[in-house]
Amino acid sequence: MSDIKSIDWLERLQKDGYCIIPDLLPQSSIAALDADLERDFTETPMGHGDFYGFRTKRFGSLLRRSRWACDLVLQPLILSLAREVLGKACDRIQLNVAQAIAIHPGEIEQFPHCDHDMWAGAKGEHEYLLNVIWPLTDFNSSNGATRIYPGTHKRPVESLDQLGDPIVAASKPGDAICFLGSTVHGAGPNSTEDVRRGVVI
Repeated sequence: MSDIKSIDWLERLQKDGYCIIPDLLPQSSIAALDADLERDFTETPMGHGDFYGFRTKRFGSLLRRSRWACDLVLQPLILSLAREVLGKACDRIQLNVAQAIAIHPGEIEQFPHCDHDMWAGAKGEHEYLLNVIWPLTDFNSSNGATRIYPGTHKRPVESLDQLGDPIVAASKPGDAICFLGSTVHGAGPNSTEDVRRGVVI
C-alpha cells in the first residue's frame, strides 16, 4: 500500500490535472455499496446517445440508495482536495452529482471532453469542479477505464489532434481517480465480456 499521507496529491492534481489515490477506502465498503446498487444496475435501462452511450447505464441519487455512498462523498482527503481546488472561487463547495455508471460489453469510446463546459462562466480563471471516480470493479485498458489527457487543464484544446496520448486510469475498488473539471477525459471502450462499474462524485 502506498503511504497516502506522504504524497502531495494536490500538487499532482495541479501539475497533471489528475491523480489516482490508491487504497483510499476499504474494498469491503465498496463491495457493500456495489451490492446495495445491484438492483438499480439491473433495472436501469441502457442509455441512448453518442455521448452517454448505447451500452452504458447511469443513475443518480446514490445517497438515498445506499448508506455506503456517504463514505465516498465525505472521505476526508477528497474533501480537503476539493476545498483547496474550489475554495478560491466560492464560500463553500457543493455536491454536484453522485452517479453510478456501468459500461457494458460492446460500448465504444466516449468522446473526449471537459466537464467544466457545463458551466457558462469564463474558463481559465478558476476550477468549477473536482471529479472523483470510485471503481466498483477493476478498471483496465480493455473494459472501459477512463482515459485522461494529462496537462490539458493548462491549455485550450481546439481539436483532437492537440490532445496527445491519454493515460488509462487503471485502478481497483478502494482507489480514487481524481481529475479537474478542466481536464479532458472520456470513458474507454469495453471490449471484454464483463461490465465495468463505477461511481462518480
